[in-house]
Amino acid sequence: MKKIILCAGLASIFLLVGCEETKSVEWWTEHHEEALKKEAECKKTGSDSQNCHNVKQANFEYQQLHAKPTDYSKGWDDFYKKNKN
Repeated sequence: MKKIILCAGLASIFLLVGCEETKSVEWWTEHHEEALKKEAECKKTGSDSQNCHNVKQANFEYQQLHAKPTDYSKGWDDFYKKNKN
Protein backbone atom coordinates (compact mmCIF):
# COMPACT_ATOMS: atom_id res chain seq x y z
CA MET A 1 0.00 0.00 0.00
CA LYS A 2 2.85 2.38 0.84
CA LYS A 3 4.47 1.67 -2.54
CA ILE A 4 1.27 2.56 -4.39
CA ILE A 5 0.93 5.86 -2.54
CA LEU A 6 4.60 6.63 -3.11
CA CYS A 7 4.35 5.84 -6.84
CA ALA A 8 1.18 7.91 -7.20
CA GLY A 9 2.82 10.82 -5.40
CA LEU A 10 5.94 10.67 -7.55
CA ALA A 11 3.88 10.40 -10.73
CA SER A 12 1.84 13.48 -9.82
CA ILE A 13 5.02 15.44 -9.03
CA PHE A 14 6.51 14.55 -12.42
CA LEU A 15 3.29 15.56 -14.17
CA LEU A 16 3.22 18.92 -12.41
CA VAL A 17 6.89 19.62 -13.07
CA GLY A 18 6.47 18.85 -16.77
CA CYS A 19 3.66 21.38 -17.16
CA GLU A 20 4.70 24.91 -17.95
CA GLU A 21 2.47 27.93 -17.81
CA THR A 22 1.01 28.66 -21.24
CA LYS A 23 1.41 32.32 -22.14
CA SER A 24 -0.71 34.15 -24.68
CA VAL A 25 0.44 35.51 -28.03
CA GLU A 26 -0.05 39.02 -26.64
CA TRP A 27 2.22 38.28 -23.67
CA TRP A 28 4.97 36.97 -25.94
CA THR A 29 4.58 40.01 -28.22
CA GLU A 30 5.09 42.35 -25.25
CA HIS A 31 8.15 40.37 -24.07
CA HIS A 32 10.01 40.06 -27.36
CA GLU A 33 13.47 39.21 -25.98
CA GLU A 34 12.05 36.30 -23.99
CA ALA A 35 10.06 35.23 -27.04
CA LEU A 36 13.21 34.98 -29.14
CA LYS A 37 14.88 32.81 -26.50
CA LYS A 38 11.80 30.61 -26.17
CA GLU A 39 11.49 30.13 -29.93
CA ALA A 40 15.14 29.06 -30.09
CA GLU A 41 14.47 26.61 -27.25
CA CYS A 42 11.41 25.24 -29.08
CA LYS A 43 13.46 24.71 -32.24
CA LYS A 44 16.26 23.05 -30.30
CA THR A 45 13.99 20.62 -28.44
CA GLY A 46 11.50 20.13 -31.26
CA SER A 47 8.65 20.90 -28.88
CA ASP A 48 5.16 21.32 -30.30
CA SER A 49 3.54 22.76 -27.17
CA GLN A 50 0.93 25.50 -27.10
CA ASN A 51 3.60 27.88 -25.79
CA CYS A 52 5.75 27.16 -28.84
CA HIS A 53 2.81 27.84 -31.16
CA ASN A 54 2.06 31.10 -29.34
CA VAL A 55 5.67 32.27 -29.37
CA LYS A 56 6.04 31.56 -33.10
CA GLN A 57 2.85 33.52 -33.82
CA ALA A 58 3.98 36.39 -31.59
CA ASN A 59 7.39 36.61 -33.27
CA PHE A 60 5.76 36.58 -36.70
CA GLU A 61 3.40 39.39 -35.69
CA TYR A 62 6.30 41.35 -34.16
CA GLN A 63 8.26 41.06 -37.42
CA GLN A 64 5.25 42.25 -39.40
CA LEU A 65 4.68 45.23 -37.10
CA HIS A 66 8.33 46.26 -37.20
CA ALA A 67 9.05 45.56 -40.86
CA LYS A 68 10.99 48.19 -42.76
CA PRO A 69 8.74 49.85 -45.35
CA THR A 70 9.76 49.33 -48.94
CA ASP A 71 11.07 52.46 -50.67
CA TYR A 72 10.07 52.40 -54.32
CA SER A 73 11.25 55.94 -55.08
CA LYS A 74 14.77 54.92 -56.05
CA GLY A 75 13.44 52.21 -58.32
CA TRP A 76 11.18 54.65 -60.16
CA ASP A 77 14.01 57.16 -60.57
CA ASP A 78 16.18 54.49 -62.19
CA PHE A 79 13.27 53.42 -64.40
CA TYR A 80 12.67 56.96 -65.68
CA LYS A 81 16.39 57.59 -66.30
CA LYS A 82 16.66 54.44 -68.42
CA ASN A 83 13.58 55.30 -70.47
CA LYS A 84 14.60 58.93 -71.15
CA ASN A 85 17.57 57.88 -73.28
